[in-house]
Amino acid sequence: MKSKRWLMVLVLLLHCMNVFAQKENDAAKEKLRRQMVLIESIVADTRELRIPENRAIVLAKLGSRLWDIDQKRAADFFQDAINELLSAQAAAEANRKSGQKNDLLTGQSTRPQILQTIAARDAEFALQSLYKTRPAAIERAIFNKGSKDPKIRNNPGNDQYLAQNELNLEHAFMRQAADQNPARAIALLKAALKNGVSNEALPLLKKLFEKDPNTANELAGDVVSQISRKTFLIANQPDYQSIQVAMSLLAEFIREHSPTEKALHFDDSRMKTLAEKLITFYLDRGSQYGYGLGPSIVKIAEKLVPAAVERIKQAEKTTVRNGFGRIYQDENVTKLMNGDIPVEQMLAEAAKLPIESRGQVYQSAANKLVAAGNIAHARTILDENFSDDALENAVSSLNWYYVHQLMNEGRFAEAEALIDEFPDSNRHSALISLANAVFSRDTEKNKSYAAALLEKARVQLPAKPETSNEMSQTLQIIGAYSTIEPAEAFRMFDGLIGQINEISEAAVIVYGFQGNYAVRQGETIISQGNSLGIYFDFSIFTNLAKIDFDRTMSMIGGFSRREMRVNMKQQLLEGL
Repeated sequence: MKSKRWLMVLVLLLHCMNVFAQKENDAAKEKLRRQMVLIESIVADTRELRIPENRAIVLAKLGSRLWDIDQKRAADFFQDAINELLSAQAAAEANRKSGQKNDLLTGQSTRPQILQTIAARDAEFALQSLYKTRPAAIERAIFNKGSKDPKIRNNPGNDQYLAQNELNLEHAFMRQAADQNPARAIALLKAALKNGVSNEALPLLKKLFEKDPNTANELAGDVVSQISRKTFLIANQPDYQSIQVAMSLLAEFIREHSPTEKALHFDDSRMKTLAEKLITFYLDRGSQYGYGLGPSIVKIAEKLVPAAVERIKQAEKTTVRNGFGRIYQDENVTKLMNGDIPVEQMLAEAAKLPIESRGQVYQSAANKLVAAGNIAHARTILDENFSDDALENAVSSLNWYYVHQLMNEGRFAEAEALIDEFPDSNRHSALISLANAVFSRDTEKNKSYAAALLEKARVQLPAKPETSNEMSQTLQIIGAYSTIEPAEAFRMFDGLIGQINEISEAAVIVYGFQGNYAVRQGETIISQGNSLGIYFDFSIFTNLAKIDFDRTMSMIGGFSRREMRVNMKQQLLEGL
């Protein structure tokens, strides 16, 4: 009798497993179907794009997406992408106009995008294509980099920039190729390390060390010697890349190693020489450019050049940042912002600071009080220490902080009441944030409340957006609806397509008339990003496709701009 019961249990278990396996198999088939529908649809639109570099970018992305499904067809897409890029470059050279910028002539945006997409799947082909698609400007830059020609040229620093970027790409592809093809790894890594120093120097050395420690240690000395010969200046401006390579090598050298760890070996005297040169540059020239080496270089100096530590710290205090790196902050302010300092101590010490340093301390103290549940005291602090616009901004910041605190605690009604007091400019986004928080807490129980919050945000806007800000806010609401109430998101988006088409068509005409590089031959350049005057959160389509894939595809098909449709489908494909 027991054996019969166990047999029944086993049969039931096997049946459940078969049902589960069948469901998994059906889901995989449906995912593959959707992928292929998207790929074929994108291919059809791509072949009709006017600009060859647009076709190149899309074909490279399609090849990458198809690689795991059909490697041969993916490789064909990669080859087509390179052919399209070459065609685009040839057209750019033939139609070169003085004073007109064209990224294809310098190869600094579209070309790297295409090659990097290919390299993620087939780095050796990307490496071959790097040489094949090298523009004349980069060829000249590589030649001029080592040239002794005394003649004056325009912007010699740009030649250095172009040549170095090309070397960075080459080394990155070599490292990726070594990962993808272990049999060729040692030859590729050795070749990379012998043809110049790039920002890949340390990763290449570490990768080679895994394969051939002796060769890696030998080449490490060559790399250090090359970087030590640098002046850390290009055209009288900091050579940021060489500085960062030197910093990374020195940081690796002084890093604490466990007794059993096998790591790269650097010559002690060479590394000390490199540290001294870098420190001298910082003390003599680096600080005047606002290059924030101080905090990191102090650690290096402590290990290798201890006599320079105090001079570095003093130089760091007086360095003017000029928009680069971190802004120096008073040490007293930093200490007061520490989470362990009591609020009353923060307030007492803040009064002793220069007035320009007090604000962040008072704001931080107010936030601490809110976190502890004392909103009244927090607001009193702001009222007593801020005025005019500064008070308005401080109160707004505090209210946002308090709203997030309430949302995190699940006190949604209180958060909504506070949001109702927000100015119009902030209320809309706050209601959307609250709706998302409410829905994520309990998707079934709170769905109607979350939808009501979105409706509350929507009624603040006109039925048809009249400004770019109103269009952006409407799309934000649709984005929230796409997870909370997809049917409403479909309905709202359908109502916007006609207006979006009008705006995008007008944008292309205006940009083209203005000579904007983002538009050529009546088509936007995909590598330049969204140039149609409207920002889309493409996760909307991903969310809606989970509910109704075919309706989402039909909705995308309603957009008149082909490059817009391609972009939307591409994002949808990547989200599957």
